Amino acid sequence: MRIVFVIGTSTGGVGTHVRALARELTAAGHEIGVIGPAATDEHFGFSLLPGVRFAVLELGTGIGVGDAALVRRQRTLLRSFAPDIVHAHGFRAGLITLLTLRTLRSRPRFVLSLHNQASGQGMRGKVETQVETMLARGADLVLGASTDLVDRARQLGAHNARFLPAAAPQVEHIPAEAAAATRAALAADYGFDEGALIVLAVGRVAPQKNYPMLIRALGRLGEGEASAGTGRADGQAHSASVVVLVAGAADESVLTEVRAQYDQLSAASAIPALHFLGARDDVAELAAAADVYVLTSVWEARALVLQEALKAGKAIVATATGGTPELVGDAGILVADDDDRALAEAVAELAVDPARRAELGRRAASRGAELPDEKDVAEELVNLYTELGPARVG
Repeated sequence: MRIVFVIGTSTGGVGTHVRALARELTAAGHEIGVIGPAATDEHFGFSLLPGVRFAVLELGTGIGVGDAALVRRQRTLLRSFAPDIVHAHGFRAGLITLLTLRTLRSRPRFVLSLHNQASGQGMRGKVETQVETMLARGADLVLGASTDLVDRARQLGAHNARFLPAAAPQVEHIPAEAAAATRAALAADYGFDEGALIVLAVGRVAPQKNYPMLIRALGRLGEGEASAGTGRADGQAHSASVVVLVAGAADESVLTEVRAQYDQLSAASAIPALHFLGARDDVAELAAAADVYVLTSVWEARALVLQEALKAGKAIVATATGGTPELVGDAGILVADDDDRALAEAVAELAVDPARRAELGRRAASRGAELPDEKDVAEELVNLYTELGPARVG
């Protein structure tokens, strides 16, 4: 089968998912092409994968007059690839691909994967809904990375919408000695006690991740408010010191605002230390050294970092949004979106209850062992492609 993936700008989960699909499907004997921005290829190395053909298409983030040139360029590329399936990932890649396919006399099957929910407000929201509707109705198959995305596609008129998870890469096992060494190095680098409770958050410092919620929760811990919901006397929840580490690249304007918020709260009371580590290539080691994994996102489909935390057997506290509840189940503590009080109470509980942390870690590891891997997802995708039948003519 000849398959072309189309991807826009990505530095995270979408690119990781497409790279895994390209690798696994090529290994299974399919002919794979990938179309996307040069920067995305530089980040994920599609063109370095054996047997994968990569072609540059500089998909921007907004609709504009340059889209006509993108359509012409993509039409030339698709004629060169002559695919049976064109599989676009995300709204932007999906829109350009749909417009391109409408110009072809003989059209390959069009598959669209949705990895995020539209979040625009006002006029932008109306435009996004129109694009969503056009894509849902124009695709031969819509795949959602969480069931709420599948439901949304069906509501907008998709005649064939299915759930297909994006699987996390294999989690590297970190020996206890290496985890202890990482913990000691972090303590030395950032000036905290090795016995502190390390709370780790992994993800870009961007609005979707809602780090202001995390900052407010730290403020509550500093003021002792979190004790109210834990069933403990005031102050008991803070018998263990807490340090929070955030690993991930940053939108500089967002990082500046979050730092200012933290500085303001820390000037008023003694709150847990917070350190932004920036982009890291040792996330597995960081997770092994941490005691608790926290995700405060406004919305997630099926966060790869949560899957990695499950596989690593970490005690998890996460916002119950999007696909997170179906992913985590009872293998972590779920709190309402933007509920900083509930987040603070959960961290306060785990700070003084190692048995509870261990139990959540065991549940996470058990849940993680049940998750499909990248090869499983690729095989399921091929089955879905096969159901679509041959390309359409006219």
